[in-house]
Amino acid sequence: MAYATASELPLKLDRALPAISGGTPMSAYIPQDPALAIVFWIAVAVIAGSVLMLALVFLLRINLILKQRRERRFIGQWQPLLAECIYRTPEILPAIPTAMQYAFLKLWIYHLESMKGAAGRNLVQLANAAGVHEIVRDMIHHTDLRKQLIAVVALGYLGDKTRWHDLRMLVTDASPMLSLAAARALLEIDAAATLAWLITVIAAREDWPMAKVSAILKEIGPDRLTLPLIATAESAAASEDTVHQVPRLLRLMDLAHTERAAPAVHRILVRTSDAEVIAAALRLLQDPRDLPLLRAFTGHENWIVRINAVRALGRIGMPEDRKLLTDMLSDEHWWVRYHAARALIALPFTTIQELDMIRAILPDPYAADMLAEAIAEKRAS
Repeated sequence: MAYATASELPLKLDRALPAISGGTPMSAYIPQDPALAIVFWIAVAVIAGSVLMLALVFLLRINLILKQRRERRFIGQWQPLLAECIYRTPEILPAIPTAMQYAFLKLWIYHLESMKGAAGRNLVQLANAAGVHEIVRDMIHHTDLRKQLIAVVALGYLGDKTRWHDLRMLVTDASPMLSLAAARALLEIDAAATLAWLITVIAAREDWPMAKVSAILKEIGPDRLTLPLIATAESAAASEDTVHQVPRLLRLMDLAHTERAAPAVHRILVRTSDAEVIAAALRLLQDPRDLPLLRAFTGHENWIVRINAVRALGRIGMPEDRKLLTDMLSDEHWWVRYHAARALIALPFTTIQELDMIRAILPDPYAADMLAEAIAEKRAS
């Protein structure tokens, strides 16, 4: 059986296919050279694909416009009902279609965060009457992260304890955003039952931004936060496996009662040898009774510890600490010298004239220059 060669294919196509308009054979439009024919068909495929893509984009755009119109109508229907919660809970509520559940939760949370007191309670009653519990219970397991997040936030505002274990599982989720939202929801639902456990999680979750963690815990208040925070910090400091978590916990001590946190900070400083923990604890010292311990850390081998020691001396140091801080002006590390000069300026009962006298007798020219710069800044302020 004989097979047609590449050069014979156009002729065979002419015989097999009907002629196109005008009687022009199809082979007239197809290059005879095989390489050019390949390029021709590739160009046809690209053009066809581009047309198809344009059609798809057009259809998606039409679908988006229609969806936005439906959402605007839905919001226009619910907006007055949510606003009415300022005075009372509406008696008759429309249904929430599945496609509009996310839009409703966004709108409801926006109003809830804008209203307090009785209005907020009315909004929660409205959500209960509208069946929001059932919506969010299913949505927290959704594959769409946006829907999971909004469902978790809504569960917290609703105070729904039926999904307590689901929220605890989400606190361990790999997503920092979702896990932190679940932690906040648990605190909204029952802070007393959650706080002690959650602080241990906060210590371990280094991917949680401290600014957001602080904002969440600030809402709890120092009365409930202080004791669990102190207990967790001291427990972590006592173990080599968890001592690296202590600086993170100490950064939260600003939210606790200072008079209760100070003895715990002192105990951690006495017991630990970890430089990072010592540096974090020194930032919190406010009690002059800790001065003997503080002065000892000015000779620490780690320069970050020395920096925080001289900064603490600037806060709670006494006039007799001038000699120690003057010696620190000759430290091998520039930042230690810089903060030692600022600490000297900050010491109580220390005048500019006395500082000028100290600068004049300094044997180290670099130390003298550093103190002169600090004095100039003091005079300019």
